[in-house]
Amino acid sequence: MSKIVKYILVLLLFFVSTFCAQAAPVIKITGLEFDNSDNVVIVQSIGKIFPKTMQTPEDNDKSARAPENVITKCFLNNPDRVFVDITNAVLAGNAKTYTFRNSKLDKVKISQFSTSPNTVRIVFEYNKKFNPEDFSIYANDRQIIIALSKTLLSSEKFKTVYNNMTTGERRADIFEGVTYTSETKEKIINISDTVDVQYESKKDPERQTKLKAGFYIDSVAQMKNGIMIKGDGLVSLKSSFVLENPLRVVYDLENAIVAQSLRNKTYTMPQASALVTEGVVSQRDILRLGQNSQSTARIVLQGNEAKDYRIVISPDLQGLFIAKRTDVLNAKLTETTSSVVSYSANKAGENLDVVNIVFTNPVALTTFEENSKFYVDLQNVSDFNEEALKKLHSNPDYSGITAQKIALEKSRLIFHLKDSTAINAQISSDAKELRIYFKKRVKTQPKETVVAPPVKKEKKEVEKQRPSTIKQMYSVVIDPGHGGADVGATREGIYEKDMTLEISKLLEQNLKKMGVYTHMTRDRDKTVELSERSDFSNSISPDVFISVHVNSSVKEDIIGVETHWYHPVSLDFAKKVHSKIASSRNISKWETRDRGLFQSKFYVINHTVSPAILVEVGFISNPYERKQLLNKKRQEEIAKSLADGIMEYLKSEK
Repeated sequence: MSKIVKYILVLLLFFVSTFCAQAAPVIKITGLEFDNSDNVVIVQSIGKIFPKTMQTPEDNDKSARAPENVITKCFLNNPDRVFVDITNAVLAGNAKTYTFRNSKLDKVKISQFSTSPNTVRIVFEYNKKFNPEDFSIYANDRQIIIALSKTLLSSEKFKTVYNNMTTGERRADIFEGVTYTSETKEKIINISDTVDVQYESKKDPERQTKLKAGFYIDSVAQMKNGIMIKGDGLVSLKSSFVLENPLRVVYDLENAIVAQSLRNKTYTMPQASALVTEGVVSQRDILRLGQNSQSTARIVLQGNEAKDYRIVISPDLQGLFIAKRTDVLNAKLTETTSSVVSYSANKAGENLDVVNIVFTNPVALTTFEENSKFYVDLQNVSDFNEEALKKLHSNPDYSGITAQKIALEKSRLIFHLKDSTAINAQISSDAKELRIYFKKRVKTQPKETVVAPPVKKEKKEVEKQRPSTIKQMYSVVIDPGHGGADVGATREGIYEKDMTLEISKLLEQNLKKMGVYTHMTRDRDKTVELSERSDFSNSISPDVFISVHVNSSVKEDIIGVETHWYHPVSLDFAKKVHSKIASSRNISKWETRDRGLFQSKFYVINHTVSPAILVEVGFISNPYERKQLLNKKRQEEIAKSLADGIMEYLKSEK
């Protein structure tokens, strides 16, 4: 073969391959997902979608635009059916037919309708339960959704990331769908129907289960600092609640199904420390997955530190990362960074307000509620747009919004709630828009009733209390000074780090008995940097922060207790705690001195956002006071006094 012929063949091959690459379809359709409500069909696809009304980033360069995916629908009779065509798309694999029972659909067929142009056709054969007026198509750059009813549009465009509304409060009119691309009702006479390859989903129970789920959990991975749960579809997360004996934090996922192989399995949480009580090692924190109901998946975190975990929803809404707060704070959870474009607040109905936040890129986020505050941690947002936030007015259901940086490329929004407010937070399917609905709960006056005299009854078992939610509890961060390689002050082989840990543990026990949600910056002898302590507290946003220390001096005769504060917001907290620990009764009983209050720029109380104090409970350098501080009774009395002072302050701020 001559060189010229070879050259021509190479050129032809180049032009053919180039033409094929340009003519290649934008998306590959892999199948259909059917929502268990019989209301929604999700078109599974690979590749970015370009509906007719959407453009590529190169809007001004038409030659650079990808082929559009024109989506149309058409109704036909004999039998009653509607088909949906998607252009510039190919079907992966063979044509399929899905057959249904007890549904508004009889059959759904999907096939490659044509190859020039590449068009995938989905045909819906329906019965009398079906209302053609409710049939709608919705699309964005990630997903095509076919709605068979107008009642579930919200759950497909926006997914719940937090909800404490009752069924009645969570009305359908707070939700909105996304406008779909294009539509035609033109009658097409000569229609080539799809190839009827019988595919009965009922023959495969696992696949049938998957098709009925909005989110199908099929993967659990134990990572270095946490556990990653992944699935198909889009996750919808309810709020958490707490159960006692043993301590458990429960999260429910709406319209979600756990693969049979993962149900009721137990996973040990990475980095979880075992609690040793009187020489007995208790079980580490664990996670369990289960199917709580036909359409509700349940995640249970159990262990002594169960309340210290956070759930991060991934930007693609297909993953949940569960780890301790500090690990979430320090972890880089996505390569994509985002910023806030805008905030807006509007009335959405009677006693219903909505805050809308738009982002430049998909966001990973965590939501939780504590002590009349609703928190949204934006795990990959470097700029929360302070100027735009200042312009956002407050509404009847929250008294204000504040924002702060909690770590590199991480921001936090805090909504200061008023009484009796229900919340429903939703993220768009592309994770670029967050909507938070605040519904004012109207108090109804009870009707007057004639109360009959009490009748003596035999004693029965005390009715079990309903599980308390995290938001009903006060939150306190306890910081045992020093630890690990940092031993603190030392005398005669006695380390400050050991004293502070013992007193802090006793303080934690006292606060827990008072119904307080506690967090320890360290619960064992380990090194914790000062910045880690303040970062840990800021990641939680507790009601108060208290750092426990033992003092030291070159002069052995100096004794007494001190309380330090720095920011003005901490002064009242310092006064109330100091009045308890330095009470005349304690000073007399302990034979020590009240050395007073000090405004001091210690790192942890300077860099902590919440009201923060540092207490010096005595001097290790004084032989008598050192011996007293090692006494269990003195430690218990110190812890009790600190707890009483903390509670007095918390109740005064309620």
